[in-house]
Amino acid sequence: MSSMAPHQTVVMDNGGCTIKVGLAGDLSSLRMIPNCTAKVKGERQGYIADTVLAFQDVLSLVVRRPIDRGYVVSWDLQRDIWTRVLKHVVGVNASTIRLVLTEPLFNLPALHDTLLQVLFEEIGVQEVFIGPPPVFSLRWHAHCHPGSLANTAGCGLVVDAGFSFTHAVPVFDWRVLQPAVRRIDLGGKALTNHMKALVSYRSINMMEETYLMELIKEQLCFVSQDPQTDLAASRGKASRHRRVYVLPDGVSDKLGHVLDEAGGETMPIQKDTALVVNSERFMVPEAIFHPSGIGLEQAGLAETIAAAVQAAHPTLHGLLYSNVLLTGGTTTCPGFKERLESELRPLVPDDYQLGVFLADDPLTCAWKGAALAAADPASSARFITRAQYQRSTRTTTPTPEPRLEDLWADDE
Repeated sequence: MSSMAPHQTVVMDNGGCTIKVGLAGDLSSLRMIPNCTAKVKGERQGYIADTVLAFQDVLSLVVRRPIDRGYVVSWDLQRDIWTRVLKHVVGVNASTIRLVLTEPLFNLPALHDTLLQVLFEEIGVQEVFIGPPPVFSLRWHAHCHPGSLANTAGCGLVVDAGFSFTHAVPVFDWRVLQPAVRRIDLGGKALTNHMKALVSYRSINMMEETYLMELIKEQLCFVSQDPQTDLAASRGKASRHRRVYVLPDGVSDKLGHVLDEAGGETMPIQKDTALVVNSERFMVPEAIFHPSGIGLEQAGLAETIAAAVQAAHPTLHGLLYSNVLLTGGTTTCPGFKERLESELRPLVPDDYQLGVFLADDPLTCAWKGAALAAADPASSARFITRAQYQRSTRTTTPTPEPRLEDLWADDE
């Protein structure tokens, strides 16, 4: 991308797995970049951020991430990734931009302070506006579906099934109702680890192939509408769920592929080059709906949503149930929305309408909502400037940070 005018705005949704980044007001500029570094075990050369996408051999790929369990644990690594993304992906001088950035729910004050320090003192941005992804996601959903009463009120129950956790987040008047938020300690990373363990026990040892197993999970997994029936159908050699994934050879097939048996493709002669996946395809995402099945004594997703709604004010229950928005990579699994509807409906009072919506793009809707916020003229007063940050660090009482929810609140 070409260089930008001073103080033009960059939008960045900083996820545990990927960074969604682009220019405010230009949806075509959106890019999804791995939020990690990677290298082949035993080799010195490493890759960072966008260069990981050009990796020639994903076998034995060692990945290092700055985020663990939803929060930044390596600020040096996160700073290096952000610097690379801003300079080489967006093509900007960080010292000339305003930045809209997502921040995880319930971020610790010390982590928030370090975040501002890295942005202003090390990367050097001019202004920054920080907010939670669920509110941004709901804002984009409301923009795409303006006729809904709940969307008009800035109200909905946002399911954020991300890389580290799955949150059920009630929102009203563009504010996160924090006491009502509920969490399942399962996300895309845990599901990938679970799948690694299952296929390693039953087929080929894939415990060191996290990056590859993430790709296989995304291609082959689905949410069963009737797990017991599907389990019965997966028994024996005639299983309709059986698939074969041909592993990468590092030459002509860099990422591997699903064997096209219907098209006449035959099984590789060397059995250790083909991974057989059967019931794992639906039993892995099943953990989101029944965590106790993998030893996690927590409520499933439907029960978690109901608990979040019940924790909100009773006058909001109808609106929240009518506008359940699914976001995050895990929700893209085929059958996710249908299964959740079938399990949630019995938990919702009969006099409430239930509306479950899969976001137009579950992976990027938070970024798109943040881009809307950046383009809103009212947002100018919501940014923290470098001068404000410097004044706050010199006083015992920091300058209050503008709140995301105020951006769409009516002026008094």
